[in-house]
Amino acid sequence: MTIRKTGLPWQWLPVLAVLAWALFLRLDYFAPGRSLWLDEAMLGVNIQRQSLSGLVQPLLYDQAAPLGFLLLQWLIHHLLGGSDDLLRVVPLLAGLALLPMVFLLARQDGSRPFAWLALALVALAPEHVRYSSELKQYSLDALVAAYLMWCFGEALKQPAESRARTRLALSGALAVWFSHPSVFVLAGLGGAVVSLHWRELRAPSFLRSWGGVATAWAISFAVLYLLHLRHVAANPSLIDFWRRSFAPLPPWSHWGWYRASLSGVLNHLFSFHAGAVPSLLLLVGGASLWVRRRPLALAMVLTLVATLVASALSRYPFHGRFLLFMMPAAALALAEGVERCRQWLPDRHPGLAGSVYLGLASLLLFHAVDLDRQHLRDHPVMEEIKPLMKEVADHRRVGDQIYVYYGAVPAFSFYAARYGFETGEFVEGTFHRWEPALYLSEIDRALGAGRTWFVFSHNCNHCRPRVRVNEQRFILDHADRRGALIEQLDGPGTTAYLYDLGPPRSDPGLAAHR
Repeated sequence: MTIRKTGLPWQWLPVLAVLAWALFLRLDYFAPGRSLWLDEAMLGVNIQRQSLSGLVQPLLYDQAAPLGFLLLQWLIHHLLGGSDDLLRVVPLLAGLALLPMVFLLARQDGSRPFAWLALALVALAPEHVRYSSELKQYSLDALVAAYLMWCFGEALKQPAESRARTRLALSGALAVWFSHPSVFVLAGLGGAVVSLHWRELRAPSFLRSWGGVATAWAISFAVLYLLHLRHVAANPSLIDFWRRSFAPLPPWSHWGWYRASLSGVLNHLFSFHAGAVPSLLLLVGGASLWVRRRPLALAMVLTLVATLVASALSRYPFHGRFLLFMMPAAALALAEGVERCRQWLPDRHPGLAGSVYLGLASLLLFHAVDLDRQHLRDHPVMEEIKPLMKEVADHRRVGDQIYVYYGAVPAFSFYAARYGFETGEFVEGTFHRWEPALYLSEIDRALGAGRTWFVFSHNCNHCRPRVRVNEQRFILDHADRRGALIEQLDGPGTTAYLYDLGPPRSDPGLAAHR
């Protein structure tokens, strides 16, 4: 009698262990009850206040997010309730879905150790852990990019199968509505097809196979651009804010920018502290993919080129979280580089090959694991404004005035109704970073005498390079001159001060200002 073993083979244990640890990290970071911080709150206020048609127009606080993502979040918020935790569910689900997607992409034409390392790089990356639990679209960007590359690989594996191409066409047409950088991924995929089949461009069979795919992508993007993206592209505030993150044009005018930016991408995505080793592994892996999976390697290179071109045209910042969509491709290249180094060693030294693999993998993962461990130990928070607002609501009296520093305005506005602060009961501070004296004029003009609360979060403590103004201290010094401090409430990243500003006073400077 033959005894048949059941269950998963032991080779799957590392994959399951990584998935379990990644799930734990993301759920721990999700931390139900955590307040929205400034970047999240600015988007949250738009979802909370705007109508469906208003999401198509320029958003409050110069925010920009994919229209499909905004619509989905709007429906969740208005149909399921106004919980801030619910607004983080879509990024969390996208972050979790990326993990098996990266593994499937790597296993499309790769060994299990290769796929395991690619999965581990993404699963443990602190930046991805973070954005899987924030009200931002960046974890969805990475998922969409990985899925499009997988669809592309399936379409190339089955060139005679129309179903795979149809899936790629529909996925690409839908992707642009949920991820801005998916446009660059599609440009890379399309450019790879054209580059590898340029002799067949006029052939009827090629046009039948790929013409429909390109047409579906182009029509969808054109509709989206006319409906929504043109407002984002024409926003001068966004362009000015991200000016330093745009690639120089022409490139030779500032080669140093490209060198620093490209070398910094890996460090940002995976939190490396390993010197030139990751860059070398990336190059080795890219060369290996070029030999082994040329269409995908070419698509990855062209995606990078398309992103840099858009950046040089001041249409997309080449910076930080905006590049999270490159994480799946970078993880594939790095894992391929490690796997290639392992395979270069002779078969008669399997122990040495295994040691090299584990050593390089540990080098790539060590710092990410250390940062994840620190987060689990310290549980740092950005700006925990909800407990502070509850304390202010409990301590305030009828007739109290409230001044909200501009860095706290989005989060305070988002939670105002929850804690009984009606519109008009608090003064929303304005951004005056380049002329701090205007803060004082604003306060004197908007506030009278008596008990006054000053609420701060996201304070800028070195706002002018020459003067080094700490805006919170600057405003409070003015309050100290006008009155006396009664009470101070502190929270992580947030503070509230209650002052008695005394009786009204005549201010010649203010009169002159008026």
